[in-house]
Amino acid sequence: MMMEARGGGSRPSSGYSQRSRASSVGSLAASGGGGGSRLSRAGGSLLTRYGSRPDLYNSIRHDPTNRALVLDACPKDRYALLHATKTLKGDREIVRSAVRHCGDSLLLSSLHGDREVVNEAVSGLGDSLRYAEKLFRGDREIVLSAVTQDGLALRYATDKLKDDKEVVLKAVRQTGRALRHASKRLQGDLEVVMEALSKDNTALAYVAAESHESVYGVGQDGRVYYQALETLSTASEWELQSKPGVSSITVFGPRMYAVGTDGYIYKQMMVTMNPESTWTGPLTGGEVEMLSIAIGGGFVYGVAKHDKRVYKQVLTRMSPSSTWDGPISDETEITSILINEDQMYGVGADAKLYQQNYFTMCNTSEWKGPLTTTMDVKGVSMYGNKIFTLSLDNKVHWQLLVDFNPYTDWRLASQGDTIAVAVCATVLKEACQDMLEDEWRVKGYHIERRMAAENARGPGG
Repeated sequence: MMMEARGGGSRPSSGYSQRSRASSVGSLAASGGGGGSRLSRAGGSLLTRYGSRPDLYNSIRHDPTNRALVLDACPKDRYALLHATKTLKGDREIVRSAVRHCGDSLLLSSLHGDREVVNEAVSGLGDSLRYAEKLFRGDREIVLSAVTQDGLALRYATDKLKDDKEVVLKAVRQTGRALRHASKRLQGDLEVVMEALSKDNTALAYVAAESHESVYGVGQDGRVYYQALETLSTASEWELQSKPGVSSITVFGPRMYAVGTDGYIYKQMMVTMNPESTWTGPLTGGEVEMLSIAIGGGFVYGVAKHDKRVYKQVLTRMSPSSTWDGPISDETEITSILINEDQMYGVGADAKLYQQNYFTMCNTSEWKGPLTTTMDVKGVSMYGNKIFTLSLDNKVHWQLLVDFNPYTDWRLASQGDTIAVAVCATVLKEACQDMLEDEWRVKGYHIERRMAAENARGPGG
């Protein structure tokens, strides 16, 4: 879904103007009869500005009991009810005529508890939901009518309806900023967030920033599967997440990078990954094919198929025509790698785990290890205070980092049939930020902003 960038200089929406007028009505209603003389002295300029008829307004002020006059004025003057008598403010025919013309007339009436009147009011001006009795703020049909007309009317809905996905989708499709008033749960719902951002990218400010701890594994069929870390167990099931064609994976920021069965690198956003989504790539090419990759320090590191040694290239310059530098490791054969902080961990051809500082790695530096002797491994991942490994029978195991040593036993964590594993936290807000930036780059907005910044600095900048 493409997300249209909007500059700060855009005109206010019609909903904004209607809400401003509604606020004026509230002020006038609060001023009571005293406001009439003030408005008259001003020559009716305020009334005219907000779509009123000073002649009708003054006629009703001088003859507030005249039903025919008030009924005739309602479709023409948004303030027709302001000086009408209490009896006429409760007259259904008059009030319905008034709210059909302008929903904020509901404030001036005494029928805030009449469902039919309220529904007509919010259908024409969603923001008038604020004047309805509390009962109707929890009425799903009325709230749907209100947010369809003005998404920001969601702010007046009950907490239950702010957590109703259909209601919130209606609101954000009208204005992305309505995401601000959605429940925390729906501020983290991918469909709702994408709809909001497609309407207004400033809705990014309201996207949930909570992280979701996840375990991703590559199955024997070359597809990526998923489990929540908190529910990972020998009884839990893996959920399908991608198309086939993957042999190993690594995570960097909000993206998953994968080595395809062709030995080249692909990527996609984790939050939008699904069994039908497409991998972007290949991002690399040439004669050097990879078994496993890891990313750190601005570089992508890979274990080459032909010699099982580590190579690298600049992440941002990676392309089908870019070349790998290396080998940058010694002749020890490695089959899988992981980067954590300043350390690279490698699984050797002997199924043992080794490590070295990847900043100082070169073709003469040595791997330290083995780091574990209690179990042969084929893959490794780290997250939080734990280290995770894949045993040769394709099952995930773990142990605490504080206890990690060559003699500590591993604890079984999952079922089998996993040939690669990555444990990470996914953050929807971070992913959305990256997607917006990618789209801005495609459209050239980053160049426009850079030029604007240079112009703002001036010649002496």
